[in-house]
Amino acid sequence: MTLKSISFLSVVVLAFAGSASAAGDNTQGFQAARQLTSEAMGEKSAEGFTGKVVEVIDVQNYTYVQFAHGNDKMWLATAKTPVKKGDVVSFADGQSMHKFHSKTLNRTFDEIYFVNEIAVKR
Repeated sequence: MTLKSISFLSVVVLAFAGSASAAGDNTQGFQAARQLTSEAMGEKSAEGFTGKVVEVIDVQNYTYVQFAHGNDKMWLATAKTPVKKGDVVSFADGQSMHKFHSKTLNRTFDEIYFVNEIAVKR
């Protein structure tokens, strides 16, 4: 599975996130993305993505992580997780969202992956 192969859910997730954003609540959009990803993905794939953490932003209930995967840098968001710059993280599922605006951070991510959980290796 590649990051692009899981993008078939984008339209559904963006519809949920868009309606939540219109209501001014990113939490609902985030939860909808996580729920739809879980339901569609079912069991986790044995394949996954691994990378070294470049940046971490913690907010009340979530952790945003930028990591390097090969030559690419990617952002992901997950439930609050203790992780720091230099750690190695991996995840097996996720949903891509383009131009996601976090009202909490007042920041728009060009692309971000919402994942159910990450594994952290120090």
